[in-house]
Amino acid sequence: MITLKINDSMECENCGHSELNSFIDKHDHRLLHCPACLLYQKGIPCDEEVYEESYHEVYASRRDAKIVTARIRLGALTKHVDQRNSTAKPTKQSPLKMLDIGCSIGATVEAGKRMGWQAVGVDVSEDAVNYCQSQGLDCQKIEGPELPFEDNTFDVVTNWHVIEHVTDVKATLTEWYRVVRPGGLMVLETPDSQCYKAKKLGPDYEKFWPKAHLYTFTRSNMCSLLEQSGFEILPSQTIEKLTALPPHLTAYGAAYRGWRKLNRAVGFCKSIEVCCRKPL
Repeated sequence: MITLKINDSMECENCGHSELNSFIDKHDHRLLHCPACLLYQKGIPCDEEVYEESYHEVYASRRDAKIVTARIRLGALTKHVDQRNSTAKPTKQSPLKMLDIGCSIGATVEAGKRMGWQAVGVDVSEDAVNYCQSQGLDCQKIEGPELPFEDNTFDVVTNWHVIEHVTDVKATLTEWYRVVRPGGLMVLETPDSQCYKAKKLGPDYEKFWPKAHLYTFTRSNMCSLLEQSGFEILPSQTIEKLTALPPHLTAYGAAYRGWRKLNRAVGFCKSIEVCCRKPL
């Protein structure tokens, strides 16, 4: 790792540590690294074009599989919303309301829709939103962290590999907290800087450090930032348990969860999942 001492007045966005190091990858992309809490932060934003059509093409080619995976993930959340917020129990008159932030090609929104949820999505990419709308999904483009929804709107908010792209993590988490209903859930996934290959290869692990990533987290500092925003962290088992699935998804669901657990156990999983709740 190449490190250079940064101005002492530069503080860590998570823990406030006043001496950050400069982490430079092989493409001269720089992040500041906190030696105290291990948060990589303050990356330089890239052009929005990186999120346009070519960015989503690979996802579109695997859309059907991604819908199945999203169905498994969402199924694990349902009972946890209901346990603490009886007003959110899905009925024919009042389905669960879900927001997927960074909806890309709409796999999670489609999965929620197929489960009978009122599912909507947002994305910074106009091409992605246009694609979702062509599939009959309720998705819209956003320009920054502000979300076009009222306070306490959603029972479930999801975001898969989004938080590492934002320009201000605390402002973003505060906005996400705002739109979750009391008792509702927010679940995210993001790359883990403490995964085996990232720790071993550092800046030589080129695929792990794209210029579009302005932050990289550990589970510990991600949970800390979420708690500072008001969220209550739930046990990791919350999103590892399988719920009842249609027969054709049961075997796939078991294999998917088993594979993820094994990868986490041996340290090969490259991402972290965190599920949290907005207190009642």
